[in-house]
Amino acid sequence: MASERSDPLVFERDVRADGLTVVRQPAPSGSASFAATYVGPAGWAFDPEGREGLAVVTSQVGASAAGRRDRVALARELDQRGGSIHRHCAPETNEVSVTGPGSELVPLLGLLADVVLRPRWATDDLERVRRQIVERQLREQTQPGPRADREMLYAVFPTGHPYRLSGLGSRRSIAGLRRTDLVKFHREQTAASGGFVVVTTSRSMSDVQRLVHSRFPRFPTDRPARAPPAARNPVSRAVARSIAMAGRSQTEIRVGGNAPSRDDPSFPALVLANEVLGGRSLLNRLFQHIREDRGLAYHASSDLESMRWGGYWSAQAGSAPERAEQVVRLMRDELAAIAETPIPAGELNRIRESAIGEIPLGLETSADAHELAVDAAYNGLAERHWLEWPSILRALTPRAIRDATANVYDPARAVTVVAGTVG
Repeated sequence: MASERSDPLVFERDVRADGLTVVRQPAPSGSASFAATYVGPAGWAFDPEGREGLAVVTSQVGASAAGRRDRVALARELDQRGGSIHRHCAPETNEVSVTGPGSELVPLLGLLADVVLRPRWATDDLERVRRQIVERQLREQTQPGPRADREMLYAVFPTGHPYRLSGLGSRRSIAGLRRTDLVKFHREQTAASGGFVVVTTSRSMSDVQRLVHSRFPRFPTDRPARAPPAARNPVSRAVARSIAMAGRSQTEIRVGGNAPSRDDPSFPALVLANEVLGGRSLLNRLFQHIREDRGLAYHASSDLESMRWGGYWSAQAGSAPERAEQVVRLMRDELAAIAETPIPAGELNRIRESAIGEIPLGLETSADAHELAVDAAYNGLAERHWLEWPSILRALTPRAIRDATANVYDPARAVTVVAGTVG
């Protein structure tokens, strides 16, 4: 048991009386740094109607200045202490993280608490973020890659689905946001219940509990005001979209569809299927068969996004316009092969052991290991989940993986999007 208390693959968890979950992950052996994250129910699925983009803007402005520090003072103190603040807004959550030397954990955790609980909402920060979001909207509209990503989500999920939008809103909705909107959204959604504070450190769990209690004594609300939206049914038939974008030398291709939630029993099998299809760098089928063997694409890969309310998978490639039709056909062939034919044992073992061997590489720094703890905490995984993960993957047979993928990687229900110069 003593060794597990120092193993970064095993974490400790406690739920406070107000509903806040506190998680402690041991820092990797020899690490002189720490990482801490607050995860709360303030993603863009909670944007009020007509205020699309509010969660992303609130996240960015809130991390700009907080407590007694304006943007410059916050940046200077982080620099002096060797720390950095990061934020990530997603459909379900907003995350704010701090990393730095272990010796600076106490003051940097205090900075994190200021950013989470006491943003300044400066008007000039709001205007700066507003301009940045509009620039991202423009890229999403005019660049083949981001445009293909957006159109694929539009096709996979119906109107009103929490995963359908990218969180950037429209030019009109962003222009209409006011400081009062940010303050209200933060006050209503930055909650103790449903929130997590995860700390990766060499300090003990009792120290972590004490520090979190002192730095995060009270949240703007005990419970978030806006409940998770209902996840509407995904598409169940093939859809093809062609987005003509004049003047582009590259065509981006996306093939995707619905995937189950993270807690679905098929998730481990789908992880391995995705690694074989396009997730494992250089070894995967899309890269080998489309880019390496035939030279038809600039890039070829796949992703699996399984979240609490559901998910999606996507295969992506970029090619010259005259090769796009052939690349689409080959991508769909690879999908059919994954769904219909058990993966040969030799190929599966090579991919599986590569994926398992990557886990220790993710434990070289506290920041890298921390991502495993945040993922486990938010998804309600067991305290020893990552320690047991290799055994879970090794227990999967080729037939079990084929059975899990049969109704997921189904070309008959897949969405295909081609964006750029199209024939």
